[in-house]
Amino acid sequence: MLEVDTTILTTHEVLKTSGHVDKFADWMVKDTKNGEIYRADHLVEAVLEARLKGDKDARGIVEEPKEEDEADKKKKKKKVKSVAVKLEDSVVAEYESMLAQIDNYTGPQLGEIIKNHKIVSPSTGNDLTEPAEFNLMFGSNIGPTGHIKAYLRPETAQGHFVNFAKLLDFNNGRLPFASAQIGKSFRNEIAPRQGLLRVREFTMLEVGKCQVV
Repeated sequence: MLEVDTTILTTHEVLKTSGHVDKFADWMVKDTKNGEIYRADHLVEAVLEARLKGDKDARGIVEEPKEEDEADKKKKKKKVKSVAVKLEDSVVAEYESMLAQIDNYTGPQLGEIIKNHKIVSPSTGNDLTEPAEFNLMFGSNIGPTGHIKAYLRPETAQGHFVNFAKLLDFNNGRLPFASAQIGKSFRNEIAPRQGLLRVREFTMLEVGKCQVV
């Protein structure tokens, strides 16, 4: 396996080709009065979970408190207060179905859920804006004129791809071979977390394998 160490600055063309410029984004909503920002899918998830908890409280269903695993601790979603209100069985089933596929919704679909289920800002009760796409990459301008667009890399994988010819040459033109890289990556998270996940600067390891097909 070959070790590779590539630049943290990646040009616009590379990340445009990989789809990051157009698609490496999350959906955010804002409080219409004070401008507080929420990540749309996390907010919907937190509100629906709170409503389901309120339904169980209203029905007298007592759940044993479960110990949070590490992933839950690091998520640290916005907490939404639950209120003991009994829901129709069909509504409970609908909420559970939506929670099961929360990661698959597009921005417009999240907007529909927010509107149809009267989801508001948990802090103020104000209405929310329509979900807007927010690209997670930190942009920069490089070169003496400042006209060359670049980004801090959101992951290290592109370094393997753009240096493939050099890696192949270093391996004397032979396939298969593998390359590995450990390095810093950067993502402009809407709601950065504590811990190893969902922070703006983190270290990651990626391994690329090239073989004859």
